[in-house]
Amino acid sequence: MTSGQKLVAGIEWFADKGTPRPSYCTVNYLVDGVWEFKLGAVRVSFYDTDGSGGYEPKARIDDISTVEKPDDYWQIPVFDEQIRLGHCFPKNSQKTPEADLVGVVMVRREDLEHDRES
Repeated sequence: MTSGQKLVAGIEWFADKGTPRPSYCTVNYLVDGVWEFKLGAVRVSFYDTDGSGGYEPKARIDDISTVEKPDDYWQIPVFDEQIRLGHCFPKNSQKTPEADLVGVVMVRREDLEHDRES
């Protein structure tokens, strides 16, 4: 299986189960309700939506006492029914480039506007 196939399988797993698939990809919080799937240096941003243009940013959970049933992924919130992919980008340093953060927020805004107009 190529790394691209592995990443796609990890994303599909997450969409079905709400947790990362170990060794296929990991999930990391970025900014303003935007998250990323990551495998090696490849990142795919994502966010959740109700599918009708509604959006409530979900941040990483930092306090385990607020989680009803803690497990290995207790820091990942429960997302809305749909997760939407933002864009792919390489990441070769600790910090996500500002241009990529701005890009995914713009993609999210356009996507949600399209849902509200439909």
